[in-house]
Amino acid sequence: MKKLYGILYLFALLLSTHFLSFSSQLEYTGADALGQVKQQFETGLEEMTAAIHTYEEQAERFAQQGNNNLPALQHAHLAARLAFKKIEFLLEYNDREAVKKYLNGPPLPTTEAKVPEVRIIEPIGLQVLDELVFGESPEAEKEQIAALVNQLGHDFAAARTYQGGIPLQHRFVFEAVRYELIRIFTLGLTGFDTPGSGNALPEASAALKGAADALAAYLPLIEQQAPAVARQLAATQQQALAYLQANPDFDTFGRLHFLKTFLNPMFALSLQAQEALQIELPGEVSELPQSINYRAGNLFDDDFLNVHYFANHSPGELNDKRVALGRLLFFDPILSSNNQRSCASCHQPGRAFTDGQDKSLALNGEGKIQRNAPTLINAIYSERYFYDLREPSLERQVKHVVRDHKEFGTDFLAIIDKLSRSQEYWQLFAEAYQSQPQYQLSKWSISDALACYVASLRSFNSPFDQYVRGEKETLEPLAVQGFNLFMGKASCGTCHFAPAFNGTVPPYYQESESEVLGVPATQSESRPALDSDPGRIASARPQDEAPFYAHSFKTVTVRNAALTAPYMHNGLYSSLEEVIDFYNKGGGRGLGLDVPYQTLPETPLNLNEQEIAALAAFMESLTDTTGLTAVPERLPMFEGEPEWNERVVGGVY
Repeated sequence: MKKLYGILYLFALLLSTHFLSFSSQLEYTGADALGQVKQQFETGLEEMTAAIHTYEEQAERFAQQGNNNLPALQHAHLAARLAFKKIEFLLEYNDREAVKKYLNGPPLPTTEAKVPEVRIIEPIGLQVLDELVFGESPEAEKEQIAALVNQLGHDFAAARTYQGGIPLQHRFVFEAVRYELIRIFTLGLTGFDTPGSGNALPEASAALKGAADALAAYLPLIEQQAPAVARQLAATQQQALAYLQANPDFDTFGRLHFLKTFLNPMFALSLQAQEALQIELPGEVSELPQSINYRAGNLFDDDFLNVHYFANHSPGELNDKRVALGRLLFFDPILSSNNQRSCASCHQPGRAFTDGQDKSLALNGEGKIQRNAPTLINAIYSERYFYDLREPSLERQVKHVVRDHKEFGTDFLAIIDKLSRSQEYWQLFAEAYQSQPQYQLSKWSISDALACYVASLRSFNSPFDQYVRGEKETLEPLAVQGFNLFMGKASCGTCHFAPAFNGTVPPYYQESESEVLGVPATQSESRPALDSDPGRIASARPQDEAPFYAHSFKTVTVRNAALTAPYMHNGLYSSLEEVIDFYNKGGGRGLGLDVPYQTLPETPLNLNEQEIAALAAFMESLTDTTGLTAVPERLPMFEGEPEWNERVVGGVY
């Protein structure tokens, strides 16, 4: 295999060099490049139309002949998916909502957003068909398959008409390619896109080929402006395709090698090429914040995800004074009704901002809070907050804690009244919010300061991150194996998306997912019972009152997981190995529980002990709390309230 890869590598290098030296002798313009991409896209649209037509014919025959025609049906399905993948980069860029809704969305029902009632949207498209056509009993679903394929043909025809009318610009091509590189690694190579067929690697190859062909149209122009970039980009793309072809086994594919050697370099080189051609970057044509930092050259750069987008703050608003004020408030028990409890009571810096309890102790020691305290490190990288996703704003998250009788048991009027008795706090608020004097000490400024502090708790400098970025030469071999398993065979990366390894969905990172895992109430193997917590269905959001959101919980990050035990919303498991074993057995349904809407596949992963240890080692390599754990030496003083000045930094409990 190594010999074959070496031959393919050499061939790719020679091919790219020959292409560049030949093409650089021709007169070539930007219009030529754009015209070539347009033709590529139009040809791809025609090929997909033809592939879907064949798919429709085979689905009709399958409806009549059953399993006798199954191989032909499956072949037609794979061909249609490969045709889609070749043009996915532009299809998605031009109209990502339509692609998600009609062509290739996840095979799970959802609800209509922003309506005051439950409107269920049943999934359709290629991913749904992937599960059916390669499922346990396609013949039993033959009528549904035929109907879905016909629907696909109708929807793609409409999409093609719309897409054909969209004017193409140079920057669209480069942006579409760079988003596709993110998509290939996070959704393609993980198997997210191929839940039934497992055809992830051929599809990744097709998607990469489509994106590479688009950039190839610009190589002669790049050669004129930045010859080294052109040669490196052409060679790396060809080498990546060769590596995919030479390593076709999903379970053993070297995802970390592919990331470091090919994908991250392509991601960086495509940006360099765009800059060399002086093609506008997103920030130069729009002031709207982007979820990713387009200038990042690595998927694991510490600023790859744009904190200002998630915090809904400009860089000027998310400033040091507000962070420092928020830090004091975070550790100050004055915010609670009994002056003994602070945010840090449940989110302790030494435990990566968790508390080591299955469920945190409630106010005045009266029982426990409903759920386990999640880490706040990287919590900012989310569309919604809390386990049940009930709150869309980090700033407003604190109001839930303030009002909850088990947490702070108070209200903002009482908090403002107390804080106003401190000259130090008055001064700190005045300095942090001097441009908004009418709100300097208010519900908003208190919430905003705390949100600014939480937004500052960002961690992308773990040993794993440093290794991926080339700042560290080696990574423990067991952790390397664990990452390859996490992003492949173990399917962890299909829910815990890179690079935050949480449920915020790539490549746009604008939606947070929840999952139904079927977490038991206890670890009893003889009489397991489903945990009674209703989860997302009880979020008080009308859109979430759908049956498939029962026992659904937010997918939290596994970064710093080595410090945040116990795990799950109910704190059931005390070690990473126990959590992995739960997934390995197929979640709640794998344990024999009745979980009708479980999103975790119930099929066992068949991981052995060594593989479980490798997964744990990888998650341990994501540990990084550098610069985040400092505790204030003291809290602001109160004039006329001497007993308040005896309060404990971080709270009594």
